[in-house]
Amino acid sequence: MIKITKLMFAIFMLFSSNTVFANSLDKQINNLLSQQFSYKPDEIVITYLTAKPKLDCNTPILSLLDKKKLLGNITISAQCDNKKKFIQIHVAAVGNYIVAKKTINAGAVIDKDHIRIQSGRLDKLPSSVILNEVDVLNRIALRNINQDEPIKTTMLQNSWLVKAGQTIKVIIYGEGYEVSTSGKSLSNAALNDKIRVKLNSNKVVEGTLTHQGVIIFNK
Repeated sequence: MIKITKLMFAIFMLFSSNTVFANSLDKQINNLLSQQFSYKPDEIVITYLTAKPKLDCNTPILSLLDKKKLLGNITISAQCDNKKKFIQIHVAAVGNYIVAKKTINAGAVIDKDHIRIQSGRLDKLPSSVILNEVDVLNRIALRNINQDEPIKTTMLQNSWLVKAGQTIKVIIYGEGYEVSTSGKSLSNAALNDKIRVKLNSNKVVEGTLTHQGVIIFNK
């Protein structure tokens, strides 16, 4: 599947009407983009959307106009001294993303039997599609996810570590002291969530949920 996808990708770029970057400036642009990716695509191809501007220096200061958008049509500014020009490019990439191996019902806690890795054009997918398996496992499906459907961040929520009404340990840290007690959680919460707890004294406090309990730092 991966080989077929890469072949189709290569054919697509071969018949593109734009010229593929090939010089030192192009390498600088490629390096700029590579530093921004939180993952490593199998293949990246960059093409011009407009004519390449003539710059007054060999090593311009490059920056992305929208740092959240790394694929598809993007604009890069190139600055030489006080002169700035803009380069419009298309970034196409092949890489892995996560899809449902079978139908996942709403409320299910996702494990490895629910998902599989698929390779394809990342620039053709919504930016919310999940690329790493670790970002899917042990999450709860917010809705039914169809077989072979790409899994997005908006489809999932963190698995609850504590549920409302559950008795939980509370650790209060202050200057030179530490107090451990317990109380009942007033809501569901996932790891590292803020959560309010009603202590046995009926006082309501708020802290951060950890594997050790609810941590509160008194200033």
